[in-house]
Parts: sequence; C-alpha cells; structure tokens
Amino acid sequence: MRLTVNLDPDLYALAVSLAKAEDCTISAAVNRLLRRSLPAEDGGGARGSRARQRNRLVVSRGRVAVTADDVRRIEAEDDAT
Repeated sequence: MRLTVNLDPDLYALAVSLAKAEDCTISAAVNRLLRRSLPAEDGGGARGSRARQRNRLVVSRGRVAVTADDVRRIEAEDDAT
C-alpha cells in the first residue's frame, strides 16, 4: 500500500540510519520500527522467538549495537593479552 507520511526530522534520520544498518529500504525500516512497537499477539513474547536472518546469518536482537570501534577496541584488548 502506498501512503505519504510526514516524519519529524529526527524520526526520518532514525529510519534512514536503520535502513542503512539493515541494508533495506526506508519503507522496510519504517515497517520494522512500527512492528517492533506492537505488543506480542499471544501475550507470551513469541514475537522474538523466531530468529531473524540476513544473508543466511542469524541477526541478534540485542539492545546495544556493536560498532566498528567496539570491535577494534576488543581486538586491541585481545592483542594486549
């Protein structure tokens, strides 16, 4: 379904950022954000029971994003020990 929606600049930036991070369109990113805001249909939290995949790899639903800087820091710590 096609619909025109006006987003606040900060929400648009969030949608663009998510689209880039998940390698999808802005429409798909907005759909994902809206679905995440909905309660689980069965009330038991089953929404997160199915693993999400991208490029046949399981994608974590962790609360904190891991950045390239985090990876570099951890690798540097490993090299130091």
